[in-house]
Parts: sequence; structure tokens; C-alpha cells
Amino acid sequence: MNFFEKIFIITVFNKYIRNLKEVLSLVVIPREEQPALKKAWFTYSLILINIIVYVYTSYNNLLLTSTNESIYKLGFIPQILLEDPVQGVLRIFTSMFTHANIFHIFFNMYFLWIFGRSVENAIGHKRFLILYLLSGIAASIFYFAFIPIGGYDSLVIPAIGASGAISGILGAYLLLFPNTKLMFCLFFIFIPICIPVSSIIFLIIWFSEQVIYGFLELGGVAYFAHVGGFITGIFLSYVFFKDSSVRLNYHLLMEYSSMMEKIGIKGMPRRIGKWTKYFLTFLFILILLAFSSGTAEVYATNTNIYFLNVTANGQSDVVVLKLYSGKAEVSQSSVDEVRILLNRIPESFICNKELANKNITYREFYNVTINGVSVPVFLDAVFSYRYDGIVDYASGNISTYIVLTDIYGNSNLDGKVNISFNMTSQYTNIKEPLVISSSASILLTIGAIISLFRIEEALSVSFYDLWRERWI
Repeated sequence: MNFFEKIFIITVFNKYIRNLKEVLSLVVIPREEQPALKKAWFTYSLILINIIVYVYTSYNNLLLTSTNESIYKLGFIPQILLEDPVQGVLRIFTSMFTHANIFHIFFNMYFLWIFGRSVENAIGHKRFLILYLLSGIAASIFYFAFIPIGGYDSLVIPAIGASGAISGILGAYLLLFPNTKLMFCLFFIFIPICIPVSSIIFLIIWFSEQVIYGFLELGGVAYFAHVGGFITGIFLSYVFFKDSSVRLNYHLLMEYSSMMEKIGIKGMPRRIGKWTKYFLTFLFILILLAFSSGTAEVYATNTNIYFLNVTANGQSDVVVLKLYSGKAEVSQSSVDEVRILLNRIPESFICNKELANKNITYREFYNVTINGVSVPVFLDAVFSYRYDGIVDYASGNISTYIVLTDIYGNSNLDGKVNISFNMTSQYTNIKEPLVISSSASILLTIGAIISLFRIEEALSVSFYDLWRERWI
């Protein structure tokens, strides 16, 4: 068994342990006590479509995980949006129906089933579908706008899942059914601990977590995509409620709830307290400031972005080269061969203004430090540099050693490896797209703040007045 096979097995094992840990300790499971009144056909249809797509992307892996090929083929990758806008926009839609593993799709579909039915009953089938799709689109916009905060490696990492679109459903649910009772369940080892809470408490806690985790830059989850979907759901709920037919349908739902209360079945109170509005507004303002500071930083530090297309021993990947304030950073690759290669090539070989417009042949021994270990490297390659000193093309071989790190953090040299590689670079203009996405995100956030304080006007109109407005 060679080194890369060992790494693959360890990676797969760790991934399943991590998923199990999420299920047992981090997952919060809600259960709605208010049943939906009508068949929520679009909710069920969306669940079915998501399941069909997941079966297609994961059947080669026994339905446990989607293949990497399908994730990169269907996921939203900002790099593709920048290079091919048509393909990038198409990826926004395909990514909404693509999931990484069985846990990912299970909990997303569970949340869609729990919250989607009531929202669809309240606003109608067509508007529900519009809410779902627009929230998913907004999630991708927020994901892109927060790249300066979340890290530029997000430019080449596929974002997948219905979470952004479902977050829009949660935002709508917050406004429409703020006091519906939910069962709030946390897993302690294998034992679920459940307590009844109002939907407003559950959703405020959930949204706060997304904002906090997003600012903490916790990897693996597109938290700001969830934030964008949630904000869009709040905004669109108010927009939809300006239509008298939606308000009439919602009031019919409330009248039914009132009738149920009279026979002992708890109804659905529909008021959001002022402190809830103030708290959400505070979070929204933090998000607005983040948009502004992130975009301003790109201009203040004169940040420039290059994509490095690297092939190492036949394995390819794209990484991000970020230049800012005279410094250079190269993002990590998920491909072992590419990561090893880039960790062995000095920064001065990739970015050096003194080498502008030159072709350099390197045949030399040197050492690099990896996890505190000095690693010998022999490089035999040709590098061609752009006018700005960025490597334009490189091709050759390196001979080096693998560094293995145990669970205690101790590192040592392992086997020798030879890597044949090619590398090309491409500059991308990220400043204007960031301004556009940030502006759209700011407008949606401001719209959500306005919606929080004006939704009561739409909900407070009497059933009789709505009936007259609609039919007389």
C-alpha cells in the first residue's frame, strides 16, 4: 500500500467519524407541533428532486457520499462564475440540489419537510417555489460577497446543498409562525435530550450560530450562504404579503388556528416582539459592516487574485494565489500530490518581481521546513514569468520526502516521492464582482430590516378588510 492509498483511507475514515460526531453532538433536531393544513406539493416535490439527484451522485459510493466528480461538476464554484458567467449561473441552480453525503441530505430534507409545509400553505405554491429558488440564489451571492472574510480559497471550493434555499424558508417561517411550538433536541452521546421551545427561540439561536461561526471562519460549512438565504426569506415574506391574496390565505390559516384553539388545540400566535426585532437588526448591521469592511479591504490592500492550475503526477487541482500589501499566499490543495508539490516550492519561485518576463531553469537542492521538520528537495524545472513577476508557466520534476504527523502532533520524514508537474497561472478581476455581490447583499439586508418592522402592518389587517379588498 503506497503513501497516497494510506492517506485516502485515513481521510475517508476521518470523514465518517466527523459526520458521526456531527450527528451525535452538534445536530439540533426540531419537530413542529402545528400540522400543515393542505398538501404542500412543492415541498414534497423539492424533497423528491433532491433525493433523486443524491441517488444519481452517490450510487457509486453505496449512497453514503456523493462522488468528487459530481460535486465538482454540479457545485457552485466562484472561479467558474468569474471565468464563464453562464456556466457559473447554471451551477448556482444545480448546487441547490446536490449534497455531500447521506447526513447532509437527510437533515436538509428534514428541515425542508418540517418548515416548508406551513410556509407553502401560507404563501401559496408558486410563491413558495420562488422563495426557495431566490433564497438559494441569494445564498450564492452572500457566499461570494463574504469571500474576503471567509478566505479566498472559497473561490475554488464547490459549495453544495439546499441549505441556503431552506434557510430562506426558515426566514419566512420566523415572520409567519414566530410562536409555533417546536421540540428542540440535542444529542448527548447517543441519548436525545428534547425540550419544547417556540420557533422564534429556535430560529434566533440557529441564525446567531450561523453568523458567529461565519465570522469565526469555521471551515467545511458555507455559513454566510445560510445567512443570505435567511435574510432573503425574511425580505421576500414581506414582499409577498403586500399581495392581498397571500394575506387572505394567511388569515384563513389563522382563522382555522383560532377555531382549533376553541376546542383545545393550541393555535399559532403571530407576533414578533420588539426585542427580537432589535436583536436581529443588530446582527444584520454586523453583517452590513462586514460587507463594507471586506470589500474596502480588497481595495485598501490592493488585493490581486490569480488561479494556479496545477497537475502533479496526473492529478489536477486549482489553487488561489493571493497578493496583497506586498505579501503572497497560496491556498491549500485537497489533492495530496498538488499539496506536497506546492509546499516544496518556495514562494520566491512563484512570485518574484525581479524575475518579470524571464525564463529560469532551476536545477538545485534546497531544504524547506514542514511542520517543524527540515525536508530536502531537488527541483529540476523550467519557470516562465509574467510581466508582473508571477509564474506564467512551469514544468518539471521534484524529488522530496513525505512528512507524516501522528495524532500527538509529532512529525517525521517518511518515504521518498518523485512528482512530475505542470503549472499555469491566470489573473482574475475580483474587485468588481465583489462590489456587485456586496451591493446586492447590502440591499437585501436593508430590505430584511425594513421587513422586520413593517410585517406587522400586513398581518394586522382584519380578515373582513382583506375580504372586501379582494372581492368587492
